[in-house]
Amino acid sequence: METRRSGTLESMSDTTAVAWIAAGSAIGGGLVAGLLSGAYQHLREYGSRPILEIDFADDDSHKVERTEQSSDGREASYVYIHRVRNAGRQVARGCRVFLAHLEEVHPSGQTTRTVFHDSRQLAWAGFKFVSADLPRGLNFYADVLRVSKDVSGWGISVQQLFANEQSLRSYAGTYRFHLVATCDNAKLARCVVDVSYAGNWQNLRAVAVRFDSASW
Repeated sequence: METRRSGTLESMSDTTAVAWIAAGSAIGGGLVAGLLSGAYQHLREYGSRPILEIDFADDDSHKVERTEQSSDGREASYVYIHRVRNAGRQVARGCRVFLAHLEEVHPSGQTTRTVFHDSRQLAWAGFKFVSADLPRGLNFYADVLRVSKDVSGWGISVQQLFANEQSLRSYAGTYRFHLVATCDNAKLARCVVDVSYAGNWQNLRAVAVRFDSASW
């Protein structure tokens, strides 16, 4: 009798162990499947994310001549613009371009900060200060600088220069523009450009500058 009871208990114990193992396997399998599914979804979203790009070249696509209405009549202006693109798959939402820093570049190559201290939004083409949604593969342009053929002076394309910043307009030399493109659902993109101008629009020059991203 004792032998039979012992065998029954051992059989029940083995059955319980198998049941626990099966349950554990099912739970473990579910966790693994959930983790793999989550990882796949994360990788899929990461692979299709928007990718901002901002660049500049001293060519006709980035330097345009426009005739615009001014307070004292019509005047022709040269405008330097920067191309902003979304190289990702999803639409880049709420994009804007900012002037993050403005420096003077000296003949020695050294730079000093100007009185322009805070980051300020630059205008989209048409002098519009709004956020924009960028579909994949299309080119959008942000105005950075405007100079007139008739009146000398830097026309930095922000909504307003404050009273202590008005001296920026009359500077003769090279400014270094640090530009940042942002959107709500992608990493920001950067571009640095040196623009040389001494009051004569015919001698206006600009060149993209390589920069160390770790210094931002």
